Amino acid sequence: MKRTLIGLIAILVLVSGVAMAADKWLDSPQTNAVNQWKQSKHGQNGVGCATCHGDDPANPQKPSAATCGSCHAQQYADFALSTHAISLEHAQSKSYGMYDGKRVEYKGLAYGTGGPDKFGCENCHQVGYIHDDGSKGDCASCHPGHLFSLELARKPEACNGCHAGAGHPQYESYIDSNHGKLYVTLGDKWDWSGSTAEFWARQETNPLPTPTCVTCHMPGGTHNTRMGMAHELTGQRVADYEQQIDLMVPNCTGCHTPEYARTWLGYADGTAQVTLARTAEAKKELEALRKEGLLRPTMEVTNAHPIAGQLSGVEKIFFEVNMAANRARKGAYHMSPQWAGRTGWTDQSFLLMEFRSEVDRLRREAELEQKILKLEEQFK
Repeated sequence: MKRTLIGLIAILVLVSGVAMAADKWLDSPQTNAVNQWKQSKHGQNGVGCATCHGDDPANPQKPSAATCGSCHAQQYADFALSTHAISLEHAQSKSYGMYDGKRVEYKGLAYGTGGPDKFGCENCHQVGYIHDDGSKGDCASCHPGHLFSLELARKPEACNGCHAGAGHPQYESYIDSNHGKLYVTLGDKWDWSGSTAEFWARQETNPLPTPTCVTCHMPGGTHNTRMGMAHELTGQRVADYEQQIDLMVPNCTGCHTPEYARTWLGYADGTAQVTLARTAEAKKELEALRKEGLLRPTMEVTNAHPIAGQLSGVEKIFFEVNMAANRARKGAYHMSPQWAGRTGWTDQSFLLMEFRSEVDRLRREAELEQKILKLEEQFK
């Protein structure tokens, strides 16, 4: 009887301690975070603040991907296979260029410190954040706030924060496509609700009326977002290209025949191949200029990344040629004539004209300098 009483007292003390700890967190001045948490599945299932953020409300810890993986094991395992998981590692990977005979590193995180760096490449590449425990991933990139809303993460806007802009306009090209028009005008009436199992089971019998980011790249709720990715970041076909096309086609057959879908995905691949080939030709011309010593940076080069703003004008134009190829490829795969054509292919054509004119100018200028030097030698 005495032991039972002691045990009950111990349990009460433990529960009281947990309650007091929880109260400390719930007294947080960040009331929005607390209110969101109360409405979330975490709050409703007793997953408290300390589980993810540690025991000290005054010093909350950033939860690692492994922290989330301790409960969401399948999602964590899938994510580890994705391009998201290596995104920061990719941005920090080193390459180099040669300037004035010196090897200069290509630093991926090229924005200046003190403010610009907080809004630059690292901001989006943080989805692959490398934690102290070695795990990779910032789950809050796609699940922001404390609602942990599956509905939010399923909508294209969840991807818009990163997959947008001049070099990678996946969101804009999707929205400008016929698929995107359907989503923009009618998507607020579609059923995005349910658990992962419920939502994806419903796609078998009553699918969303048009493809979206998650139906093409996260089928079945997988967190391996390289599904349906036919080309590498460089524009080259992925090794399992045919398999990726096979994964994409079923997203089309609710409205189109498989043959029609494969034909248009083939057109997208053709657009990628042609614009990539044009970029490769321009790169050969750029490398020839480099060997001839005709690249003239705007200042001393400490970072070979074009965004750092230290390179020559012709290198800047080449970078834009490559960005236009990216727009063409991503626009084509997202079925947007505007982004594949006008802001992709056409922009690349105009930029190639400008690039070749600059190559020609640099060569003529170099020839003129040589003639002047010879004349100076004659009159010495």
